[in-house]
Amino acid sequence: MNGSVRALRCLLAGALVAGLSAAPVSAQPTAPGNTDAAIDGLITRPAGWQGLPRPKPKMGDLFASTCTPPDPELTWFRLPPDLRSVPIEAMIGQLLVVSYGGTTPNDAGVRAASQAIARSRIGGVLTFRHNIRSAGDIRAVNQLFARSNPDLPPIIAVDQEGGLVMRLKPSEGAPDTPSAADVATGSTAAALETYKAMARSLADLGFTANFGPVVDLAVNPDNPVIARFGRSYGADPGTVTRYATAFAEAHRSAGVGTALKHFPGHGSSTNDSHDGAIDLTATWTPEEMEPFRDMIATNEADMIMAGHLTLAGLTDDGLPASLSGDAIDGFLRGTLCYGGVVVSDDLAMDAVSAKWNLVEAVTMMVEAGGDIALLSLASGQGYEVIDRIIAALAEHARRSPEFADRIRHAYARIANLKLDLGQMRAASSKVEIDTATLR
Repeated sequence: MNGSVRALRCLLAGALVAGLSAAPVSAQPTAPGNTDAAIDGLITRPAGWQGLPRPKPKMGDLFASTCTPPDPELTWFRLPPDLRSVPIEAMIGQLLVVSYGGTTPNDAGVRAASQAIARSRIGGVLTFRHNIRSAGDIRAVNQLFARSNPDLPPIIAVDQEGGLVMRLKPSEGAPDTPSAADVATGSTAAALETYKAMARSLADLGFTANFGPVVDLAVNPDNPVIARFGRSYGADPGTVTRYATAFAEAHRSAGVGTALKHFPGHGSSTNDSHDGAIDLTATWTPEEMEPFRDMIATNEADMIMAGHLTLAGLTDDGLPASLSGDAIDGFLRGTLCYGGVVVSDDLAMDAVSAKWNLVEAVTMMVEAGGDIALLSLASGQGYEVIDRIIAALAEHARRSPEFADRIRHAYARIANLKLDLGQMRAASSKVEIDTATLR
């Protein structure tokens, strides 16, 4: 430190002490954090002074709540005894939802996925466009997957948002559903009917989960992955929440689970997380969290998909939200009191895979409090990587009781979701939704 800087600091410190000691007892205290007020009158501000720089507020301060964080042990003891007595390797397998190859039950990739489900090496599959040839074929494939583990059926997931993001086309048994932006031009009652038709078609084809709705706000019209494709219901958080609720309720009526995405909000970004990690700090606003908060509060969040997004005040551990203990365990569970399933965005995306291999990424996700690791395996990549993940996590669990508990709690959340969805599907013909609640 040079002499002039040291002298200035001493001068400021002396002036502050003198000013504080001379202040009358009745003087109003400086507001917490109001550093500018503390130095008023002590120095001459330069032209263009904008105040002292302040750190971005912690997310917990912006969204402080009076709810009680969930107790994962209660979720564990909701499970029937036989599901609580499985080996740790089988629990780890339930945390993995992976892509697969093939389009018919006889294809090698489909058979490999079916065998992995039967042996509890994976907990579910994600269907891509390349897996779909016809309604009859995908229905037969999904039936094979469902029969592979009848005690704890797999998550059979798809991305079927509507508009440009539709893995299934009308020729393959799916209705021609408009984009979120187009749906939001009509009433929420109309949206509910639109999404009920979508959900019924997915259930008929054997899907148990749809990775939507998008609850990102369309606050950046030039956003390359959300607004550009009409994937958002709008820029107003209340509007987004209402239409996303219609999406979630419609799917529940058919026994199909949903996932709010992309936490903590992808709508303000200027880049696509498929291409690399994204820092939202300069563009994100607190309104982008409101749909997540409000739908958690009304129990509309079967799952929440955490994106590969960093944000000062939320992911101060320097990790993307998908792998961040600050974001998942600290904020989602600790502040918003979310007790449901957290699913990562695809861990094979460049935002993660450029820094960590799959074993490392899945381990970090579990340590952060996440539940489902979404893995789109590279073409030709066999399930050997799944075996490596399971072996590595099982060994870590044997050395760390805390990590073993993380696995056990994640498994319990997933297993309870699967059981709940099964009950919903069984009762789906009896469920009627009161559209009057969707204002």
